Amino acid sequence: MARKETFNNLIDICIQMEENPDLAGNAKEMFRQLLAEYFFRSDVYDSKKIAYLIENMALPDFLGECRSLIEIDMDRLRAFIEGDSINDSLGGRIMITADYLKSFYPHHPPAFNKLPPDVREELLRKVKNRNLLIIDAFEKIMTDRAADRSRKVITLVALILKNIHRKTGLPLNPPGAPAETVIRGIFAHCDDVFNAKQRQVAELNDDTKIKEIIKAFFTVKKFQDLAGITKLFKVELDRYRKRALRG
Repeated sequence: MARKETFNNLIDICIQMEENPDLAGNAKEMFRQLLAEYFFRSDVYDSKKIAYLIENMALPDFLGECRSLIEIDMDRLRAFIEGDSINDSLGGRIMITADYLKSFYPHHPPAFNKLPPDVREELLRKVKNRNLLIIDAFEKIMTDRAADRSRKVITLVALILKNIHRKTGLPLNPPGAPAETVIRGIFAHCDDVFNAKQRQVAELNDDTKIKEIIKAFFTVKKFQDLAGITKLFKVELDRYRKRALRG
């Protein structure tokens, strides 16, 4: 069965948590917050019992050995998430519990072995899927970091424009020239790797150049729309700036 839910850009969430003085340097509590506010957010929203369960869940000591989830030992994390059995897995420790069954399977006895076979099968599938999604999200951090270290300025600008199009649905202008030519005509040092140097950030944050690149790629009819998209460009740039600084 295809997975319907994904947890993309976990690296950005982790960086945001590191900026929180109450969480900075405490990877174990960062992970707990991820469970409650990210991986099991909808479950916590629907049931205070699940929020309490996660709040009091024992987490492995190795999480306390690192200051950042971005640098987590992936082998140890994967072993913890998968567990020795489905019941002992991370998803199982939350979803195969009496509290979870009472909350989300209220018409059945709150004991896994007493559930009808088809319901047990459905629940096991959900547990496995949730475990895989969490593992995938952390593995993507590694992929993202590798991409961040080698991303050129021209690729960064193109990526930001792509993200703007995806988030806003703005219509694209008919191409008057190849995209690469347009970007190179506006921004200098396009072949440099983006490492968030002051010179790079200053140029990419230049309002005049941002508006020029936006008008080159998108159909923008109102001034307030242009101002809003300019702000979005800067938000996206800052996201990648923070990633680049992590190295």
